Amino acid sequence: MQLKIIGFTKKQKAELAEATEFFADILMDPRLVRNLIIDIEHTPKNEVQGECTDEDGTRNPRWFTISLRGAKDDEDIIQTLAHELVHVKQHAKNELQSGVMVAAKGGLKIHSRWMGKIWKPKRKEDHYFDSPWEVEAYGREVGLYQRWIARN
Repeated sequence: MQLKIIGFTKKQKAELAEATEFFADILMDPRLVRNLIIDIEHTPKNEVQGECTDEDGTRNPRWFTISLRGAKDDEDIIQTLAHELVHVKQHAKNELQSGVMVAAKGGLKIHSRWMGKIWKPKRKEDHYFDSPWEVEAYGREVGLYQRWIARN
């Protein structure tokens, strides 16, 4: 894995690098991990805690940018990193495709594809929290973070 970390302290960079490798090894096959390029950027003015961007825009992408907003403590940053690495896994294994154009009444609409099927929230579902990729990411982030704590 090629890893570039920008905008954090030297101590944070070392911890982020170690945590990235730890989480990636749990989430993905070693051959896939070997071929990933991940840029981690500190984005203190970002509205969201973390964000994962597929920089390739292709099927089975290998280059990602993870943006992490500063937090009160490093533990929040590491847990957010775990969440975003679940999204890296989802994109790299083609489980999740974002920005899929779909014909709809009145033109084209952008949707996401999950496990090969267009996902749209049902009547009472929230478009973010009920999406299957976020359900997986929020669920896995807790377990990944607890394994990180137990390891250290």
